[in-house]
Amino acid sequence: MQAIQSITFAVNTTKPGALEAARYLAGIAECEGVQTRISTDYPLPADALDGQNLCCAIGGDGTLLGVLEAALESGAAVLGVNLGKLGFLATFTQEEAGRDLPRWIQGHYAISERSVLRCTTRSGEFCYGLNDVVLKETEGSGLIRLQVASNGNPVSEYHCDGLIFSTPTGSTAYNLSAGGPIIGPRVSAIAMTPICPHTLGNRSVIFDSSSAITVNHQTLGPCPRIIIDGRVRFKSEGNFPIQIAVAERSFRLMQNPDHSHFAIVRNKLDWGDPTIR
Repeated sequence: MQAIQSITFAVNTTKPGALEAARYLAGIAECEGVQTRISTDYPLPADALDGQNLCCAIGGDGTLLGVLEAALESGAAVLGVNLGKLGFLATFTQEEAGRDLPRWIQGHYAISERSVLRCTTRSGEFCYGLNDVVLKETEGSGLIRLQVASNGNPVSEYHCDGLIFSTPTGSTAYNLSAGGPIIGPRVSAIAMTPICPHTLGNRSVIFDSSSAITVNHQTLGPCPRIIIDGRVRFKSEGNFPIQIAVAERSFRLMQNPDHSHFAIVRNKLDWGDPTIR
């Protein structure tokens, strides 16, 4: 792997000790001859990582999601340092990052290419999501009806509280909580999981990564909210139909060469035999 010459530390200042952790890690990097800068912007501006090799997101998974657009724009790899709870994406502790940063700077790391969803509205506005695109009823409005098609072919109509469209990366997030499948991060797929469907026949559907998924909402009443990686987007009316597809660009997540995705899943979810780690 390529040696690292420049790092931006994206800091979640709401996390106690995050800024101190950034300064500590920046000091280690500077001793290795790396150019560093620290940003407290959230989310990062789209051009914030221009010319940077690596973005180190310090806080948790939410902090890491906030650097997505800038990372896609620049092609920079992203490393997550977890000061929060679960940490499926931000898997390193401050101590681990401090210990291994000199090795990473020299090129001893692995990159996991993660697929990203692109959600486009009727008017052509679009946003990217690393975890998921969620269509959900406006608070208090009750069940909604959504018509789903793939590559122009009808799939079904869903009468539910909402739909979750998830990447493999996001399959352990809201998708999992709603009863959807866990998908290995190297699989090229989109998972669609209904939220509290009105009929028992509605189950998760797995689309291949070449699918262009169209979702329409034609009934009277408020349009569903479009929530991408936990943030409400496209607040104006008239967004539907929307299209959801795998983006051409991928998210480059930096990991140790011996990283095990399912070891993280077992540990974070307390899943399976506790003696297997």
